[in-house]
Amino acid sequence: MILALALALLTPAPGLWAGFQEVEGSRAIPVIGKVKTRSQTWFLATLTPRADGGFRLEQRPCRVEIAPVLGVSVRLDPAAVPRLPAATADFTPEADGLFGAAGWTSGWDATDVDGDGHPGVTLAVNAPLCGGRLYVASTSTTQARLKAQGEALEARVAVRVEQRVLGADGACLKATADDEVQALTGWFRLVPVPPGTGCPTDPAAWPAIPGAPR
Repeated sequence: MILALALALLTPAPGLWAGFQEVEGSRAIPVIGKVKTRSQTWFLATLTPRADGGFRLEQRPCRVEIAPVLGVSVRLDPAAVPRLPAATADFTPEADGLFGAAGWTSGWDATDVDGDGHPGVTLAVNAPLCGGRLYVASTSTTQARLKAQGEALEARVAVRVEQRVLGADGACLKATADDEVQALTGWFRLVPVPPGTGCPTDPAAWPAIPGAPR
């Protein structure tokens, strides 16, 4: 009974949470070669406690921004982001009040997820030498360790992304784009929000944003 009470006190509160994630890595850009990357994701998550003192997070993306590099930008249509599949992660209690997730998978296959008539999800590539649209399937496997910081939950993450090119509409991209695997590292932060909270209309004011975990 004492153990059950201790686990209940450590487990984060159930309900809706606002999340923000930032990861960095590198990727191959046709003609230019390998470049550093940084992406940010705004999301909503529903937290459900588990009997072992851990919890489950069901995450739904709201917005994705990929930082431009060397004049090259890769953009995902904002209207398509809420249509991406939700991701489910199970966190297990560890020592010192930490929670760990050994690895959860998210992503999409060749199904026309964004409903634009092309397979997978469409990425708009704006580049001086080799621009156009890429149609991709993607699978991400994420590992995380999370801890409470005040009312927030903060985690460090390692992500393996396998991206498969399904097609392209630019001659250069058709000739040069290829499947790739990326290793990313970064963090995410969660804060509780009232039931019924929707995706942000002002991304800068999203409550989960302030700063990377210490």
